Amino acid sequence: MHRILGLDASATELRLLALQSGFRGFELQEARRVPLPLEGTASERFKAGAAQLGVTGEDSVAMALPAHLVSSHVFTLPFTDNKRIEQVLPAEVEGAIPFDLSEVVWDFSVLSQANGKSQVLVAVVKRDLLKDQLASWHEAGIDPRVVTFAPLAMAALNERRLIDVASGQTDVVQSEDPAATTPDAGPSTVKDGKEQSFLVLEGGPEQVNLTLHHEGKLELARALMTAEASLWDAALQDPAQVETVLRPILRDLKISLRSRGAQAAPKRVLLGGVIAALPGAAELLSSELNLPVAPLALDPELKFPESEVAPPAAALSLGLALCAQQPRGHLNFRKGEFAFTKDASKARGQIVRVAIAASVLLVLWLGSGIARLSALSSDAAAYDDALCTATKKILNECVTDYRQALSRMQGGGSKAAGIPRVSGSEVLAEVLSHMPENAQPLLEDLEVTTASVRIKGVAESFGQVDQIIAGLKGDKCFGDIKQPRVEKQRDSTKVQFAIDFAYTCAGEGGGA
Repeated sequence: MHRILGLDASATELRLLALQSGFRGFELQEARRVPLPLEGTASERFKAGAAQLGVTGEDSVAMALPAHLVSSHVFTLPFTDNKRIEQVLPAEVEGAIPFDLSEVVWDFSVLSQANGKSQVLVAVVKRDLLKDQLASWHEAGIDPRVVTFAPLAMAALNERRLIDVASGQTDVVQSEDPAATTPDAGPSTVKDGKEQSFLVLEGGPEQVNLTLHHEGKLELARALMTAEASLWDAALQDPAQVETVLRPILRDLKISLRSRGAQAAPKRVLLGGVIAALPGAAELLSSELNLPVAPLALDPELKFPESEVAPPAAALSLGLALCAQQPRGHLNFRKGEFAFTKDASKARGQIVRVAIAASVLLVLWLGSGIARLSALSSDAAAYDDALCTATKKILNECVTDYRQALSRMQGGGSKAAGIPRVSGSEVLAEVLSHMPENAQPLLEDLEVTTASVRIKGVAESFGQVDQIIAGLKGDKCFGDIKQPRVEKQRDSTKVQFAIDFAYTCAGEGGGA
């Protein structure tokens, strides 16, 4: 079954989050984690972990390159037009790296745009390193649709408003420094309806991802190198080792925050990944940064699946799954010669299936057309036989063209010549329809045939008789109507009349 997966590969374990897309968004299906074997090459260890998670080549997978393979650069450009950004960036990137552009693969993401300026993050990886990494994944049977920069995958969570920033504000770890803010009295992460700045630290052995968000926008995205897995394992068991692991992270973190203005300074720190599970890590970070610190929480409406993987530990894999669901607009190293080709092959497969279905429909349509033509031919033959039989009886000759048959039957030499085309009732209806509404007579005698009409009646006045004659003359089928015989009744003002005229449309349809 096709799944959308975010696959987070660390030095010690493999984390997976699967989601299903729908018309109204998506829902989380499962979150799992498996430890990687201690023995074997990196490719063999990864292959074993992927096999345990059941990842197949049919899944749409997004993964992030390890931090030591990627260098990132932030450029400030004095314009916001996307086309100009794409035109200018190649020269900027070439000037910032010690390699020729042909030796690297790079992509960019616009962090923010304000006051006519753009902050653009560019991630660069050497072409041969990317090729080796993809080959390693291919050996495990995985061809990721998206290969991205881990901090930007984390940023996808806030792009989709999936981080519950306000969660746990009353029980966050807070520094004992009086100068530090307190959960009850300190500034909220939401002010005047706008989300204020917060920092997300996610990661574990060998890499921690840092993202700074201000008023809903990504301000900073960095990948920090950290201690090796053995030191993290020791810190998970011994709180005294936590400072050894976190001290280099704090140093880089303070340098990064010092470059930000006070307005964009974070008001809160959220922890994800292994760092959220280190005992005493939140207290140490809060003490050093003078900020409230809490584990990263996801939007409760997201309905995180029941799993041994807690939401903070699944943060990066969720961000990667979101990139796999909607690759457009996200930084992706799968471009050029490394472009993901299964989309095209799937499209070709769908086109083939559609073509087959269209061919089947065409064959069915042709079959239906042939069947209809056959039925019509059979009906036409039956019609010709019936017409031939009728014309033999009337004309003593077989005629299969109905126009010729009608013409012959209407001729004087045929037995059908005297058959009228209209009935007496139709002639009567036609006469009555031409009687004026304001001059309706009292009819005493009415004789109607298909050849003539004779009317005797009583009208109110001589003028009413004239109106009746004018109405009847409006029908083309009524022949010459001469002046009627009119007499005034004795002892009355009424007029008695008699009208005779021919009906000339007996051989065709009625008049108007």
